Amino acid sequence: MRRTRAFGLTLMLSLAAGASAADAENGQALAWQHRCMTCHGPEGHSQDDRYPHLAGQKAAYIVDRLKYFKAETEHFNQMNGQARPLSIEDMEDLAAYFSAQR
Repeated sequence: MRRTRAFGLTLMLSLAAGASAADAENGQALAWQHRCMTCHGPEGHSQDDRYPHLAGQKAAYIVDRLKYFKAETEHFNQMNGQARPLSIEDMEDLAAYFSAQR
């Protein structure tokens, strides 16, 4: 009985992880489409101290920041407008792309 439960739990966790697997390739396309590189630089390496490097950041951090900007918690931040049209899936894909960059 224990093996069946353990297998079932493992299967459920695997399916849940697969259902939300981010697509870094789509994230790269979104980064170009939304012009992230304009401020954050090619592949997430900013050339301007005003804008943070996104390359190598933890994906969860990038998603959290994009959610923060989308919520417009910080009024008049230029990132609010950039994040507004993004879905959660878009955010996860962008995060997968930038976190994979070194």
